[in-house]
Amino acid sequence: MGDLSSWRVAANGAEPVRWATIRSFTEAFASHGFDPRAMCPGYGLAENTLKATGTRQDREPTVLWLSAEFLRDGVAEPVAQSEHGAIPLVSSGVAVSGTRIRIVAPDTRQTLPEGRIGEIWVSGPCVAAGYWGRPQESESTFRARTAEAGEDDDTCLRTGDLGFLHHGELYVTGRIKDVIIRKGRNHYPQDIELSAEHAVPGLHPNCAAAFSCDYLAEERLVLVVEADGRVLKRFDAGTLRLRIREAVREKNRITPDDILIVRRGAVPKTSSGKVQRGTCKKRYENGELNPAPVPADGAV
Repeated sequence: MGDLSSWRVAANGAEPVRWATIRSFTEAFASHGFDPRAMCPGYGLAENTLKATGTRQDREPTVLWLSAEFLRDGVAEPVAQSEHGAIPLVSSGVAVSGTRIRIVAPDTRQTLPEGRIGEIWVSGPCVAAGYWGRPQESESTFRARTAEAGEDDDTCLRTGDLGFLHHGELYVTGRIKDVIIRKGRNHYPQDIELSAEHAVPGLHPNCAAAFSCDYLAEERLVLVVEADGRVLKRFDAGTLRLRIREAVREKNRITPDDILIVRRGAVPKTSSGKVQRGTCKKRYENGELNPAPVPADGAV
């Protein structure tokens, strides 16, 4: 590894931007001269011709520790890092020049104050005109108006992402379509997946998909987790499911109804490595996901 001291901007627009990953990266490459201030989380999407928010290059990424209980109720309540169940969220920075970020209640279209979680709406010169050949979807997605907006006010792009503002900075919490609602409380699949990944040693990052599905008029929480032969030799499938269930219940205050252990590579992902929860849900409902085989003695 060479000298990284000249690296000024390491743009991080991952989904999601995890504090543990940032910390591990900066610690791993500190001896090679990597400056923690070079790590610059941001938020963007293709419909905005990418960048909507970003962080400054002269400071380290900002992390906000939040109450898990309040977060499930749609409120960003800062707490001490030491508080039990505190969840870290990394700031995606402030809006770039000419761009405005609003947090809006998806159902009422009311603009929400700082600290309240809602849909991220974007307006500005970088918003695209719409989807090619899809006029109705373009109208509802690219030309949305808040409930209090007048005819002369700017229209907005509905991103489908959830987040909140804190001291003018954007924090992204998840996707509307992926949120799991149980007893009136929101649960974010990426948090459930992270708990599953850390349930036992040897599970890989991005190895899980959490989603809800209907079964006999009831909503069920399903968790699909990849495991390789090494893990399955240390923990049989029953023990592995038990450990994952206990980890999710302890950290996320929700109990999975079904945990399916599958072979490595079975959870569908995009070319950039993002878990495709919707596709995974369809394969699960269609019975296309097979349980991982138990390795024979000596096999890995």
